[in-house]
Amino acid sequence: MFRLKSRDVAESNRICKRIPGRTLLLAGLATALLLQAPKIRAEDPSDILIIANQSASASQISPDVLRDIFLKKRTAWPSGGKVTPVNASPGSDLRKAFRDHILKMTTNEEQQYWQDLKIRKGAAEPPVFSQPLRAVFHLKGSVSYVFRSQYKEGVVKVLLVIPAVK
Repeated sequence: MFRLKSRDVAESNRICKRIPGRTLLLAGLATALLLQAPKIRAEDPSDILIIANQSASASQISPDVLRDIFLKKRTAWPSGGKVTPVNASPGSDLRKAFRDHILKMTTNEEQQYWQDLKIRKGAAEPPVFSQPLRAVFHLKGSVSYVFRSQYKEGVVKVLLVIPAVK
């Protein structure tokens, strides 16, 4: 059977008297840290996922590199291998969200960009598919974008998540 000695009781009383002040201090520090920590948010179905064919050599991508790929300033993955950008339908909400966040252009600016590039270099804009996920699944080295709600795990790989703006 377990018996407490008088010195054990005295020690526990001494510790208990110190705990309230320490507890308050620790609670204050924890609160300060939580306020400084990045906010964790639930996955939003309208997040934009940048997806790539399983054969793509990249495992992640920066928004700047992605922009260069979609404006055809880059034709290869940063780690090597040909890259083929695939756009969503021009009037879709997905295309608009991608244009706003990555290309940082209006519809008219994007159209003007492609007209100028076609005249100067004979380059055409990336191919357009109504189902970018399906296109990326089939096109080796391709990259595109989908809303999280359209994504199917294991079909393609995700290189970047662009949080939805509310």
